[in-house]
Amino acid sequence: MKIAKTSRKLAPITDWLQLSNGRYLQAQTQHLVDNTVSHCFGYHLLKLGHLSTQLKTNKCPIRHQINCAQDGEDIGLRSDLHHLPFQNATIDLCILVHELDFSSDPHQLLREIDRVLTLDGILIISGFNPYSLFGCRSLLSSKSEHTARLFAPNRVIDWLHLLGFEIKQKQHFDYISPQPKNAVLALIEKIGRQYLSTFCSIYFIVAKKQCTPMTPIKTGFKFNKPIINRRLVATKQSHSKTQS
Repeated sequence: MKIAKTSRKLAPITDWLQLSNGRYLQAQTQHLVDNTVSHCFGYHLLKLGHLSTQLKTNKCPIRHQINCAQDGEDIGLRSDLHHLPFQNATIDLCILVHELDFSSDPHQLLREIDRVLTLDGILIISGFNPYSLFGCRSLLSSKSEHTARLFAPNRVIDWLHLLGFEIKQKQHFDYISPQPKNAVLALIEKIGRQYLSTFCSIYFIVAKKQCTPMTPIKTGFKFNKPIINRRLVATKQSHSKTQS
């Protein structure tokens, strides 16, 4: 298993068109986001990264929505995603689409999101699955600043569990990759999603931040009553007899 943190400089994707089959992936992701955010409530919604900001969230009841990325146009807040300029527990909903794949320190990125999310806050994560056709092509391609790192969805879920998140939803799509263009390929895509979801190219996770219960510190072991109450205790000793 590769180490999560890396010294390699990575450049996140800034537009869906940079991805193969990008428009199809954007439409599928948008559909899942619409179904999720329509049931989310609160005061502040945060979209992290360029691909997240290009998704529409007008179906979300949360009115104050912040587009955050390190650079680019139409960005409401420019910031390093690993060090967000928000107070603790101020964000009710966070959307993170394909940013974990290009993060040099994904642990720090998730810890920062956990810090700014309110109790019962919702986190939406989408990323590439290494155990897919897309993952196989990535292994054969040369490593560059735009090469995704591809963390397995179960590994991402383990990270979220360690931070105290509860997984509310997990879906996969894009089994064929690229987009199915006829009825036969569409049927294969449907069967792949239903029965072979482990090998789909994209995972979609919805997690809810939970309150981590405090673990009580147990006192040291003690006897109910002292064995010896400051009294002399007779002990049996064996004496060897010497023959004269």
